Amino acid sequence: MKEIGYSELEALFTAALASLESRKAFVNGLNVFPVPDGDTGTNMSLTLRTALEEVQKNQPKSMKEFVSTLSAGSLIGARGNSGVILSQIIRGMATAADNKSVLTTTDFTQMLTKATEVAYKAVVTPVEGTILTVVRRMSERAVALHQEDYVDYLTEVIKMGRQAVKETTGQLPALAEAHVVDAGAEGLVILLEGMLMNLRGESVASEKLTLEDEPEEHMGPQDLTYRYDTVLLVASDTLPEAEIRAKLTEHGDSLVMASAGGLTKIHVHTNEPYDTIEYIMKFAPIREGRIEDMQYQADEYAGGPASGAGSSSRTLASTEGCTDENVQRAYVVVSPGPGFDEIFRKLGAQIVVSGGDTMNPPTEAFLGPINACKAKSFIVFPNNKNIIMAAQQAADLIDKNVQVLSTRHPVQAIAALVQLASCGPDDDCTAVANQAIDATDFFAVTRATKNATVSGMLVHGGDYMLLVDDKLVGLGQSIEEALAHLSEAPTAWDDKSLVSVYRGVDLAEASFDALVAMLTRQFPNLEIQPYYGGQAFYGVVGSVE
Repeated sequence: MKEIGYSELEALFTAALASLESRKAFVNGLNVFPVPDGDTGTNMSLTLRTALEEVQKNQPKSMKEFVSTLSAGSLIGARGNSGVILSQIIRGMATAADNKSVLTTTDFTQMLTKATEVAYKAVVTPVEGTILTVVRRMSERAVALHQEDYVDYLTEVIKMGRQAVKETTGQLPALAEAHVVDAGAEGLVILLEGMLMNLRGESVASEKLTLEDEPEEHMGPQDLTYRYDTVLLVASDTLPEAEIRAKLTEHGDSLVMASAGGLTKIHVHTNEPYDTIEYIMKFAPIREGRIEDMQYQADEYAGGPASGAGSSSRTLASTEGCTDENVQRAYVVVSPGPGFDEIFRKLGAQIVVSGGDTMNPPTEAFLGPINACKAKSFIVFPNNKNIIMAAQQAADLIDKNVQVLSTRHPVQAIAALVQLASCGPDDDCTAVANQAIDATDFFAVTRATKNATVSGMLVHGGDYMLLVDDKLVGLGQSIEEALAHLSEAPTAWDDKSLVSVYRGVDLAEASFDALVAMLTRQFPNLEIQPYYGGQAFYGVVGSVE
């Protein structure tokens, strides 16, 4: 085959997804750090799956429509750092293919070259030995090739990709210590291998993504403000967006509008879906529509297994105080549990997005709430190193004043919000927040998910690990034994006055009280403040300020 059209390209990406899903568990297992995490294989597959679901819904009729829809879907569905980088690779490929009717291998080379350019620009500090290195190496190899047949061409490109993946082990110390290759790099080559299998007429039986791939976060019964999730595909890309936004947000929220290729997709939560349809039809015909009863879904989902003792109702994202147009600045926080939800609300956060380790929210989890909020500006606290890029991608997609701060833990956001409460209109509030973030150390205790060597320490699956500022400090056979190593952390203790500690959802109150008492004895000169956080997987997290 020397040329492919948009339908063949869709088949290639579908096969790529099947290939990744078939080896998703293997890619997840390459995670260097043995902690509960938003695994790379899952994040990449969910990102591409969202992109292809958008394609299936929109039914593109040309190469331009296909690549535009695929790119838009990957951008809003990106999860975790690996998913965001994959979405940028797809975005670059789409840009290079946008004006083509069919694609030769020369065109595909241009797509890989553009993908490399866009992906590198998306990362503030590109690191070699990652997915970035592999996409670059494959694009460089593609430039040197002269095969016109796609099978021969991709075979050579993938051969280079495999070699580049193998070499990542020696390029990053953490990979060398763990004796593994980079997970994102491996995932990218697996995607191309799926494309090659499709071209050869081979099939891949993919693993179906189930609720097990998502965080086991089950909501209790709740009454939703807006019941119906309404999605419309409108046959026009010149709608009066400001007018429609104003109208639909009068009786709804989570509004998202995106236009491309003569079409506009409208998403809104409302109690009057048919009024919404009737209103939109005044402007253009509706190509496709979907209405889902979220109240029914929530009630059904509430019957699932509880996430742990003391769990409470949570939504993927909630907004409060965002209907007032006089709000100058709104705070958006990612929260790992109901206790943190309540604390953030009390500290003035208007938008709370559920997420954290093992549950990296997609870009669209930020898009809807921020678009629905009428504040003049926004400060976003991602609160996890694997969520920062998704939050930043959302900020880039929104035509509003949105700043994303690089918080790596919820306790850093708490420290920042406390200081922001007294930030005046003439103060540099971003500087105030960043100063509080930098001055706050964070710690956590969790159980190791597998055997590993971390920072020269041999960790066995099931060990309790004390992490301080994401670095392994000590091990134990219980939370108490691990937490006892806190005083060994390389922290400037003479400058500290407060230790805040937050109980996880699965830790009993009596056990938590004993831990607080131990910390009080361990740090007699510091104030120890206990709270309920409700976070999963981490029995105890906290801050030192």
